[in-house]
Amino acid sequence: MIYMSLRLSLLSMRITVVLLAILMLVQAALAGGFLGGHYDMLAVHGLVGRVLTVVALLTAVAAFFVRRSGGPAPVFPVSVVLVVALVGQIALGEMHSVPGHVLLGVILVGATAVLTQRVMTTPLPAQADATPGGTVEPEPSK
Repeated sequence: MIYMSLRLSLLSMRITVVLLAILMLVQAALAGGFLGGHYDMLAVHGLVGRVLTVVALLTAVAAFFVRRSGGPAPVFPVSVVLVVALVGQIALGEMHSVPGHVLLGVILVGATAVLTQRVMTTPLPAQADATPGGTVEPEPSK
């Protein structure tokens, strides 16, 4: 059985959601550039979209460990929905369904912002032993 402390799993998820949020902003900029006439940005937009989906999958894995170790319950299902929606987003892009692709993109940016805010404002627990039921030794007094 794999065990990960809540602190470590939250730190992992913080890293992935910040990366996810940054990539979402990059995607919006690339889409705007493409729609503004810089057609070479479309290929990069597609590549970043696939990378974004992998990062979202890593976020869902981290969210699983956050939830499993007693963290906030909603982060896992929201993370899984993001992965599914990003797969749908890739499909819409490949089908050249611009209205659906843009609408889902806006929804994804909003959902990522809310998830990022939720994860970043969840307090980190004090550093503890990495074993289940481990105890924290008090610091020696000076």
